[in-house]
Amino acid sequence: MDAAGVCTSDDSTSFEDLAIYGTTAVIAMGLSIILAMQLDGVSRRFLSPTSLLAKRRREYRYAVEQGNEYTALMIRQHVGGGKGLYDPKTESVVWAKIGSSETEEMDTLLSEIMDAKKATPVIVAIEQDLEDDNNPNDYHLFLAFPPASVGVSTPAAPNLYQRVRVPLFAFCERLANAFKEQMTSTALCFAADASSGMGAEMLTDVAKDCNYGVATISNPAWMTTLALIVSKNTQNITTQQFETIIFALCRLDAFRVRESVGVSRTVLFALPGQACVPQLLPLIQKVFVHERHLFVYDDCCDSVEYGLGMIEKYGSSYRQKASKEEWELVSETPTTISATVPIAPLRHIRARALPDTLTNLNSSQASIVEAWMASVDMHLDMKSREKKISYAPFVCRVGVLMKRSGIGNEVGSDVSELALKNVLEFISGSKSRALPEEVLEAAQSSLKRKRSEFEGIQSNNKLSPDEKILIEKSVCNQSYLGKCISC
Repeated sequence: MDAAGVCTSDDSTSFEDLAIYGTTAVIAMGLSIILAMQLDGVSRRFLSPTSLLAKRRREYRYAVEQGNEYTALMIRQHVGGGKGLYDPKTESVVWAKIGSSETEEMDTLLSEIMDAKKATPVIVAIEQDLEDDNNPNDYHLFLAFPPASVGVSTPAAPNLYQRVRVPLFAFCERLANAFKEQMTSTALCFAADASSGMGAEMLTDVAKDCNYGVATISNPAWMTTLALIVSKNTQNITTQQFETIIFALCRLDAFRVRESVGVSRTVLFALPGQACVPQLLPLIQKVFVHERHLFVYDDCCDSVEYGLGMIEKYGSSYRQKASKEEWELVSETPTTISATVPIAPLRHIRARALPDTLTNLNSSQASIVEAWMASVDMHLDMKSREKKISYAPFVCRVGVLMKRSGIGNEVGSDVSELALKNVLEFISGSKSRALPEEVLEAAQSSLKRKRSEFEGIQSNNKLSPDEKILIEKSVCNQSYLGKCISC
């Protein structure tokens, strides 16, 4: 600052440093994300658009990583007997450890996993063991076997599981080969989301409620972990290794729910939020090219309103607890993290104008917009290479199911029942045969309930006309989205 009390160009750097270090310190101390959002208003005044976006992205990544670690802790508690029995002090001794050179032990474990008469293990975590003096950077797969007394299906309630740690790459390679040799009549369907989680949750719940033999796996935490590893990849893991891991673990999880697979012979995977789509969808599509792929989207403004409603309802903290201590809920990545916070930035060639446009939005709005754009970007990029990579997904628009839009964006032309029928036929593989009337009625009833629930979440966070203009400008200023589904 000069003698006249006017800030010079040299002072702007100190203001930026102060804002960056101050808010980063708040996050590092583990204080609430709400406080960080309040400080975001200060940062918007003093930081350049590029510095603001960089600061926000550090905060976003911290939130995702901490949320993922907390979910992993809750899963460990679940397989360790639940809140009443779990003792974190025993973690180092309760896990049987198998090394990469112990091939016989891995083969014995593999035989137990592939035995259809026994319960399949749940995936607890994918982690490094930083206390391992020999290989601190190696990733390990943590599996937990339910007690033999519970039968084949994964029990909902917590219990004392048999827990084992295996080398991630070596074991997944063996596991993938075993599943490739296994004959199966079960199809897989993968739902990628660009609606702040609304569409994926809607369709998985409808698929369950109509009881037509579709088993569902929603927002598995191990997928979020894998997306984080893919996004930073400090260990130079090859694409082929990632493909082997995703194939092995998807088939393992699908095999685990085999008792829930009925007449449709389908397992529906809902990828954990729009944040994970850029990292996971290319891998999944390549290794499961002949399976069913579904892309469910909403326009950007509605996705932001719903995402803000989720934050308001469940809180912005990464410490999200499941509503019940049940495996299906405990093992999910909280939607308020995976659906509203971007994991990795947009490809730079696609987002040159992004810093300037996102500066006009608060941190919550900007994070949802960027996560939505990242998911849509990957979908459009893969569609542009459709013939080369054989990516031909069924595309479902949430606005139609919510009765907000009709054919060709025409509001008021209610085709929601037809849209529901079409997407349900695709998920269940029933295009060649009519869905039973009772299945359609159950699906329509379920959709009606979900529509009412989602409208309630969204209604208290309606964007103003000015905010909608800012968000649409943020999206449409990116040339690759100028003609796309949000505008």
